[in-house]
Amino acid sequence: MENNKPISFAALIRVSTDRQATEGESLKTQRSEIERVVKQLGGTVVEWYGGQEHATPGWEKKELARLLADAAKQHRRFNAVIVTHPDRWSRDNSDSKKGLEILRRAGVKFYVGSVEHDLFNPTATLFLGMSAEIGEFQSRLQNQKSMQNRIKRAERGSPTCGKLPFGRTFDKATGKWGVDAKKKRLIEDVARRYLAGEPMPRLAEELGVNHASLHKTLTKRCGERWKQTFDCDELNIHETVETAIPPLLSPEKIKAILAKVEANKTYQHGQTKHKYLLGRMVICAECGYAYFGQTNHGERRYYRHAHTKRVRKCESSKGWVPADDLEDAVLRHLFNTFGNPVAFERAVERAMPNLDAHRQHQARLAELDALIRKEMDGRQKVLKLVQRGLCDMDEAGEGLGEAKEKIDRFQAERDRLAASTSNIPSVAEVKETAASVASKFKRVSKAQARIIAAKGVSAGDFEKMKWEDRRDLLQRVFAGKTPDGKRAGVYIEWPKGKDRPCEYTIKGLITRSDVLPMTAEEKEQLVDPDSAAEQQEALTKYALR
Repeated sequence: MENNKPISFAALIRVSTDRQATEGESLKTQRSEIERVVKQLGGTVVEWYGGQEHATPGWEKKELARLLADAAKQHRRFNAVIVTHPDRWSRDNSDSKKGLEILRRAGVKFYVGSVEHDLFNPTATLFLGMSAEIGEFQSRLQNQKSMQNRIKRAERGSPTCGKLPFGRTFDKATGKWGVDAKKKRLIEDVARRYLAGEPMPRLAEELGVNHASLHKTLTKRCGERWKQTFDCDELNIHETVETAIPPLLSPEKIKAILAKVEANKTYQHGQTKHKYLLGRMVICAECGYAYFGQTNHGERRYYRHAHTKRVRKCESSKGWVPADDLEDAVLRHLFNTFGNPVAFERAVERAMPNLDAHRQHQARLAELDALIRKEMDGRQKVLKLVQRGLCDMDEAGEGLGEAKEKIDRFQAERDRLAASTSNIPSVAEVKETAASVASKFKRVSKAQARIIAAKGVSAGDFEKMKWEDRRDLLQRVFAGKTPDGKRAGVYIEWPKGKDRPCEYTIKGLITRSDVLPMTAEEKEQLVDPDSAAEQQEALTKYALR
């Protein structure tokens, strides 16, 4: 006591985790200890501060900040601060120094248990500083070990980062992953309805889940790989571990969902008052942004480049492309290519020799998958031997390290191959798309198709197509991306020094370039049966290469 007056204490009690705060006895223990010491000193606790606050340096500590703010007030309720242990005050020496300086200037005493530390005494502040440094070291070391252990467990196939991926279960006793059958059926139904055309926000609302969460589950959490990410700037740890998990959907279904998501961001946006067959499919070849549809006062439709400034600069001419001319030219190209299913099948067969490299890549991917599984299984067997005490970590360490090195090397090669082939359709996919697209032009028997192949297609057949059929054809052709990773669509260029206003290039399941406007004779040549076979073979080879 000072001047026979009892000391008024501000008591700070803290733990580092939510579990300690809710389940542990640490907060209660600290409170009881402080109450005992304060009674022994003949003082009174007038304010309690603390709770669950992260002990790692750099983390926000609201309760400590509140205590220091109250200590700096002229009319504060307390004249001393008490903690049970130096690390309950701070494990960050810089924060500790700042806080103690505030208390020193305010004339507030500082107690650790029943011992007062004179903040004007260099020896006392040195002790507190050393205690904070030691606490900071222990905290950083513990955090480093925790991160490293979590990464190692993730590499062995265990979930150590956040919640389990949707619809999966994990048995800690056996280390085996499983699938929640009810959730799998749910996600299969959602995927089916989404691909059938139901909006994802409506599906999310019906299920009572967040739209972003459903989007992430469908696009990133339904496959056989789950990425666990570990980031800690303080320790310079930035690692991502891919964990093998049982899939909820087939690779084909996931690919269709990703294509649908991409389409919804581009050409499947809703149409305005005036219909545009190539809406969100006309793209500037220089900047990559889509043209938008605009109709003038004379009801003439155009595709127009935006004049506003965007992230990607564009020096291209900002011309207007006549919608009727561009749509007519593009559809005639597509009609000539897909309107003859028999000729298209022959073109696919002639293009087969160019698929050798692609097939070799696919075979190597399958081989790498098998090698990765083999090494991962080997690591698991060694780790089980360690767990059973049949060998120690020193003996197993070299083998585990070699297996990890092989897995990393195989995975790196697999990632390179997968990236190089991700946008290339298979032969079966191209045939299936070709047959589907061709059916939109005309439903014919094989005998009729042979007659069409011999005689060619007529402009009359092309002009009979309904607007909805034309739009569906375009969506099929421009779904996904080109082999070089760009958006599929009609690319517009404005070359200088030419009489014709623009050049366009069709990039999708086929590729074709031409200029606008076209004469009537040029339009007729687009459906010339004599050039059909040559064009189809060239376009098919592009789509399959």
